[in-house]
Amino acid sequence: MRRDRFYLDLVLSSPSMFNRRQFIGSVPVSAVAISAAGFGQSAQSQETQNQENADSEIIASPPVVQNPRVNGFGVSIAVNRLATAWVEYGFSKDDLAFTAVASQHGLICADDRTLHVRVHHHEALPSDRAIFYRVMVQSLRYRSAYVLERSEPQSTATYPLRLTSRSASSVRIVSINDTHEHLETIQTLHREIEKLNPDLLIWNGDSCNDFDAADSPEQVLLNPAKNRQLSWASTRPLLFSNGNHDVRGQRAREVIKSFAASPESSELPYNQALRFGPLAVITLDTGEDKPDRHPVFAGTAAYEPYREKQATWLTQALERPEIADAPYKIAACHIPLRGLDGQNDGTTLEGYASYCGFAAKLWLPILKQANCQAIVSGHMHRDRLDAASKDMPILQFVGGGPRPEQATLTVIDANDDGNQKSLAIRIVNLKGNVLHEHQWA
Repeated sequence: MRRDRFYLDLVLSSPSMFNRRQFIGSVPVSAVAISAAGFGQSAQSQETQNQENADSEIIASPPVVQNPRVNGFGVSIAVNRLATAWVEYGFSKDDLAFTAVASQHGLICADDRTLHVRVHHHEALPSDRAIFYRVMVQSLRYRSAYVLERSEPQSTATYPLRLTSRSASSVRIVSINDTHEHLETIQTLHREIEKLNPDLLIWNGDSCNDFDAADSPEQVLLNPAKNRQLSWASTRPLLFSNGNHDVRGQRAREVIKSFAASPESSELPYNQALRFGPLAVITLDTGEDKPDRHPVFAGTAAYEPYREKQATWLTQALERPEIADAPYKIAACHIPLRGLDGQNDGTTLEGYASYCGFAAKLWLPILKQANCQAIVSGHMHRDRLDAASKDMPILQFVGGGPRPEQATLTVIDANDDGNQKSLAIRIVNLKGNVLHEHQWA
């Protein structure tokens, strides 16, 4: 008991890492304890260690905003050693009055690669003005269960974030795909995205070539430009749609640890159905481009039942009132759901899929029944537009990449001014030239 009392006194005498206006009396002792002196060390060596911790950089990526909702959003950030994080936010750059912290079952979340913090505001967040936020990160070191060392907190810049609501009169979405760690393409995409200034960004799969043992998934996904000053998803939300290369390699299972999953379902982390103004956006995960039984997977693939589960989810999502009554609907998935004559559908052991026959059979009838206007995909590294037909009234926009001369952006603009509704989708290259387009009105 005396030992516990000693550590409690030590904690109460140490500065808290949280905004006192929000969290006094609500944070567990173990989350904020700082040891005053390392047992078995001299005071001088302890001071040196603390100084090293204070001087070294903890933050290893720009913040990435994900999973926007009416009253919240998620933020992911990469770190280079064990740390905790929290988000300070508000409606003025000089007054970040609210604090969000990530915890599970009462224990503050900590990780040595990626940290996710979800903001749950007590009411709907404004969509007519910016929400300002910054991420605070603080390293954590365990000397024992009761002796925890913390560095001084480090902070990102304060970013203005804009969220788009269901009541918005217009929305612009930009979809990119097949970046495959091509640095020149990624850096150019950053510049083009800023010029287009979308409300939402979709990264439509194949962020990498594969995730082998030497790779760092959190750097590929959260810091793709290899520059913390270049961020395409700090001032707008990002939706990530998994690609077939994103599930390959020894460390592919860490992808979901690098990006925050959909808050509604950990079993279907890349499936979201969201309403932005007159547009509903549905994201789907086509998985691998070969059958599960293919010998290259050595019994590690189970995408066929996964797609079936998504079909059930898709039916239910499209029946939700805010999705069903959207004037326009688009679906984003990495592998196309429609192919050209003679192309491989990926259902046999020969070759690989140019389009996903498994998903097409399951999902296309559901999307057609729901009057979906378009599918946005990639995978083929060559841009194209598949026109609607009587049998399949859904257009398909296929983006290119990854080399700069093949890379594209798919720009989606939906408007409802009260008198007229419209949807326009175009594929542009990195010079801004329009390659394909279609309009609905």
